[in-house]
Amino acid sequence: MKKPVALSIAGLDTGNGAGSETDIKVYEILGVHGLTAVTAITAQSTQGVKAILPVPKDFLRKELETLFEDFDIKNVKIGMMYNKDQFEVVRDYIKGFTVIVDPVLFAKDGTPLINDIEDYKRLILPMSTVLTPNAVEASYLSETRISNLEDAKNAAKLISDKFGIPYVIVKGGHIEGEFSTDVLYDSNKESYYLIGFRRVKNKNTHGTGSVFATVISAELAKGNSILSAFRKAREILNESIIHGLDIGKGIGPIDPVHSLIKKSEKFEVLEEMRRFAEEVERLENMYKLIPEVQSNLANSINPNYVEGLEDIAVFRDRITRNWDNKVKVGLPAVFGKPTHTARLLFAIQSYEKRAKNLMNIRYDKRIIKLLSEIGYECIEVNRELEPQSYIEGKSMHWLASFVYENYGKIPNVIYDEGVKGKEAMIRIWTSDIDELIDVLKYLTSNL
Repeated sequence: MKKPVALSIAGLDTGNGAGSETDIKVYEILGVHGLTAVTAITAQSTQGVKAILPVPKDFLRKELETLFEDFDIKNVKIGMMYNKDQFEVVRDYIKGFTVIVDPVLFAKDGTPLINDIEDYKRLILPMSTVLTPNAVEASYLSETRISNLEDAKNAAKLISDKFGIPYVIVKGGHIEGEFSTDVLYDSNKESYYLIGFRRVKNKNTHGTGSVFATVISAELAKGNSILSAFRKAREILNESIIHGLDIGKGIGPIDPVHSLIKKSEKFEVLEEMRRFAEEVERLENMYKLIPEVQSNLANSINPNYVEGLEDIAVFRDRITRNWDNKVKVGLPAVFGKPTHTARLLFAIQSYEKRAKNLMNIRYDKRIIKLLSEIGYECIEVNRELEPQSYIEGKSMHWLASFVYENYGKIPNVIYDEGVKGKEAMIRIWTSDIDELIDVLKYLTSNL
């Protein structure tokens, strides 16, 4: 198997929030083999940069020489570079390459990350094919004030003209307002391309510049257009900021791996649902657990990544009891269907992050007794206390919040004896599909 290869020339962030190690992560999730030439080692955490140790120019030259003589490098992404000696070494190697530059002028805490900035502007910026400054960096490089979209467009063109850069992307995240816009200026066509987005409210934004520029690099390395790369960069950056990691005591890193984890976990969830269906249909006496309104299973990805019903799978059709007392599972499993089980699992996950799956089964005092005997805490809810004003779809939210507010937790088993128009029901959640299967085997063998 072959992958396109791209090179990141950047510093090493000991806190793993930006820099070369983040670039490698982004390359991998986009199907590109990432190389790295380290320009500096930073003593860095979510609280800022404490020290910088630049790599000597001779060693940086050896890094680049070693990589370029072996790999078919499609393009080069440049992040943090520190001094004139490094600029001169790098310039000699990147001639003729597509070069994506994230102008890392300052760290999140304001620490200057470039020592010889005038030499950087003279030696590195003119080598850029794509430059990706934020509004603060663009303001500095264009020597103009950026406070709105027109300012950003003007700055992008000024920078392009001043340094001879074909494509300049001014990111709008630092411009005030509920909505922001990224601006791509294409000097070849003398035109602009804009992407608007709603501002994400999350303090954990370390690494945004690294991720954005590396996505551009990866997409171009795969042969995609600059516009396609621009759109992909904004899409991944938004998701990464939404799921910024609340770790450390300062500004946490964004999470570019989030979307990949969700995709892989959704596949695993579907496999679990298929295996669950096979097990349940083979269980003797399983029909004794199926209520009149039938059953369903809700199964989610890691609850910490669940954002809504689109991350919770249920069977498209219910788990039914046939006339011959055989149980039929309504495959396939699908994400996003608003069943009672899915809604209740989602509501429970607001309070209990161990809850990964949930099933409704027939109410029977013997079942409650059996569940109690194997250590499950069983809580009864009087459905007559449910406000009459609750509309369809909100009932499960009330159930979860009522239990938590009255007991301070959500036990594994919640049951009620029914009210007029609502069948008595047992609902059981577990953190593992095999645990739930074992519970069903135990119940069916003892009824």
